Amino acid sequence: MGGPEDLQGLRRGRRRTVGLSLLQVVVPAVVAAQVVPNRATLYLYPSDVTDARAVWVNPAGSGRFEEASLNLDLTVGDPGAAGRLRQLTLGLSSRGLSFGYQRDVFDPGGRGHTYRIGYAAGRAGLAVGFATALYRGGTSSSGWDLGILYDWRPSLSLGGVIENVGRPSVRGTTLPVTYVPSATLRLFEARAAVSADGRFTSAGVLGYAFGLRASLGATTRAPVGLLARLDTDGALRRAGLAFGVSLGSQDLAGLVATAPSDAGGIDALDLYGVSTRRFAPSRRGAVRD
Repeated sequence: MGGPEDLQGLRRGRRRTVGLSLLQVVVPAVVAAQVVPNRATLYLYPSDVTDARAVWVNPAGSGRFEEASLNLDLTVGDPGAAGRLRQLTLGLSSRGLSFGYQRDVFDPGGRGHTYRIGYAAGRAGLAVGFATALYRGGTSSSGWDLGILYDWRPSLSLGGVIENVGRPSVRGTTLPVTYVPSATLRLFEARAAVSADGRFTSAGVLGYAFGLRASLGATTRAPVGLLARLDTDGALRRAGLAFGVSLGSQDLAGLVATAPSDAGGIDALDLYGVSTRRFAPSRRGAVRD
């Protein structure tokens, strides 16, 4: 048996091993946390987006209608006394050409900047588009998204996106090529809609999302919109919740709250505004979402 010095050395070695193990778990999580998705992807769907936010969700959405759109989104994390601005998004689109800027604020004081430029075109209910993303702020990388949107029926739209083409490396994390198919079924003359999407990589299923939105007083000057969304993991276990309310139509203001899987409290609030103007009648007589 060794002496006291040997026992102390053994304890130090165990503590070092445990510390390294914790670092192996924690450090990737911290790095991954700094690859922040745009908040619009947490409540919109590739098959149910057409305005300036489409450049983040499905670039083909900007080609579905002839329109111009402006978007501003502010995200506050941990709302309350300890709340802090976490994400700022600015966007604009016109006749299929779109631009978006996203600024993220990280806990250590770092900043992330993402620039997106996209283009889309559509005809006879089919729209296709692409967007290039430039990542700056502690990194320098770029990637591509490719999207498609098809109004199969006046009440049914199908969409899909291939994200992260080129597998950009952002602040130490390589983003995998991700496939996001989606479908939206509109009900009651588009006053309500049910949507779903899935996220897949070559490694397997990342998760699914299911949502419902409805419009109250759609024929009034200031209709009220409601939305609810459930996100799950690949095994359909709850991974997150989102609830939102909006006011207006062409000029729209809204608030979206998100909660983690345990629904123990609100982890972030989004305040957004969207202004949209149509240049021509919608294709196939579809009603604006």
